[in-house]
Amino acid sequence: MTDRRAELLDGATAWVIEHGLSTLSLRPVAKALGTSDRMLIYWFGSRDGLLAAIAEHAGEGLSLAMPTVDPAAPPLTPRAWLDQCWGLFSDPVVRPGLALLFELDALGARSPGPARDAARRTADRWIEVVDGALAALGVPAGGRPAVTRVVAGAMVGLILDDLVGDPGPRPDPELDLLAEVIENTRGG
Repeated sequence: MTDRRAELLDGATAWVIEHGLSTLSLRPVAKALGTSDRMLIYWFGSRDGLLAAIAEHAGEGLSLAMPTVDPAAPPLTPRAWLDQCWGLFSDPVVRPGLALLFELDALGARSPGPARDAARRTADRWIEVVDGALAALGVPAGGRPAVTRVVAGAMVGLILDDLVGDPGPRPDPELDLLAEVIENTRGG
């Protein structure tokens, strides 16, 4: 990726995090970035190309921020890893990016195309991160795909609930239950 394209992508992603995907139009984004809509088309091909690039960029950023588990030094308990995750999800700096990813999911659910493709890739990345953490926490490979989807899905639900309401107290009973699910599936 060239420096100029990367600079435009960073700026467009920040614009969309602030304004949302539903208002994504090339002219206002270009104006905010000090360029033209034609230059955005040059670098990204189309509005859909820009949307796909933004989704990839935002999803990759979240994946990189996710607390991973070092297999050589995993957290003492599944709950410790869940607490690290919740610390990230409740960070006021991260919350707008999470809202963007949910908006992308909603767009992707409505129609095939770049939004759905980007939402799927982002979900797949999330599943990989959770699967890697569960592997490092000792969840055996045989049952891990199902446990991964249950844990990832429950965490997504907790995040969405927190985003659409006023940020409330930590969901400790729910995190305790998820930790118990992970603990009960760990190898011996």
